[in-house]
Formats: sequence, structure tokens, C-alpha cells
Amino acid sequence: MSRFKQNHAKLRAAAVAAAALSTWSIAGCAGGPRPTAELAGGHALVAQAEQSGAQQFDSVDLEAARSELQQADQDARDQPKIAMRLARQSSVDAELALARTRALKAEEALRQINADTAALQSESERRSPQ
Repeated sequence: MSRFKQNHAKLRAAAVAAAALSTWSIAGCAGGPRPTAELAGGHALVAQAEQSGAQQFDSVDLEAARSELQQADQDARDQPKIAMRLARQSSVDAELALARTRALKAEEALRQINADTAALQSESERRSPQ
């Protein structure tokens, strides 16, 4: 074998090895731990927010959480890092929806208590002799 053919064969082998390493490296970036815990947490928090009535009190944050979680579910296999980030963001948005829902419900309950107190006070004043 001539020297040219030997060098060409070595270069070709190096190129094949580099291509294989590159493919393995890219596959390694796409791989990694599956975001199962983050997805499960996101699903649980979205369900909790839905059950708390967040659709009525804070639909914007609840819808954002749902959308991010749906995208995380789709990306979980091929892009686990992106899916993990989206699932975590979904959890944050669901927790925000829960907190705002609880706060608005508490404000509503306080208004009702104040109205009931005012009605009782008015009734008491009406009945007392002057």
C-alpha cells in the first residue's frame, strides 16, 4: 500500500471515529435523567389548583401551568433538560394559581363576614330601645 493510501485510510478512520464520537456526544446531551419527579409534581399541583377553583379565580396562571406541563410531557423523552425546566415552571405557576385562589377566596369570605356583621349590627340597633 502506498504512503498516500495509508494516510488516506488513517484520515478516513479518524473522520469516522470523530463522526461517531460527535453522534454519541449529541445523543448524550439529549439523554440524561428523565424528569419523572418534576412531571409528577407538576401534574399534582395543576390538579390541586384545578380542584381549588383556580380556573375561576386565576385562570391565567393555571392556563400557563397547563401549557408548560403539556409541553414538558411532550419533551420528556427527547429533551429531558427542557422538559425538567418546563415541569418546574409549571409547578411554580400552579402554586401561584393556588396561592392567588386562596387569597381571593379569603378576601371573599372576609367581605361576607363583614357584610353579615354589619347586618347583625343593624338588626341589633333597630331592635334596641332608644
